Amino acid sequence: MPTANGPEKAADARLGRAIRAARHGRGMTLAQVAAHSGLSQPFLSQLELGRTRPSMRSLFRIATALGTTQQALLGRAADPAPGEAVRGDDAALLDVDAGGARLLLHDPGGADVTEFVGSPQEFGDFFRHERTELLYVARGTVEVELREDGTSRFSTLHARDSITYPGRVEHRFRQVGPQTCVVVLVHSGAPDA
Repeated sequence: MPTANGPEKAADARLGRAIRAARHGRGMTLAQVAAHSGLSQPFLSQLELGRTRPSMRSLFRIATALGTTQQALLGRAADPAPGEAVRGDDAALLDVDAGGARLLLHDPGGADVTEFVGSPQEFGDFFRHERTELLYVARGTVEVELREDGTSRFSTLHARDSITYPGRVEHRFRQVGPQTCVVVLVHSGAPDA
């Protein structure tokens, strides 16, 4: 992944420090996190040093290995002051397959809000976690797949449509059509960690 400059480089360094602090807090070595996440130890080392940026999938795997959430790690790295406006360009986008994602709100006792700009047109791996999830489409069209007990349900959502589901249900979404989608995910409830 290309290295970032200016504000993005500072955001990468803050995220790396947040991951290292979470790892130290759990008393884990880089090798243990690598083994639990399936990611390489050199990658994790470069990440903690702020020299690379994880995809949301990699961050999910790291957070799971550390017994926390992606949003908690991003929240530790961003931590805007309460009552201050969060400007769209202030939060660096984390790389995802066909665009980026940024944390808009992290409230450890309440909700986390993440904005995704762009998404692959093919489904990726399923996500599964212990929090309720609301998916809201701000722009474009997405298809959501929910899979429970081996049975999948599909929903096509357009701008201003939303869907809510328990995080423990396997879920994923993909962009439909050429227009870049903008999706807002809200995770609520305390994570089981």
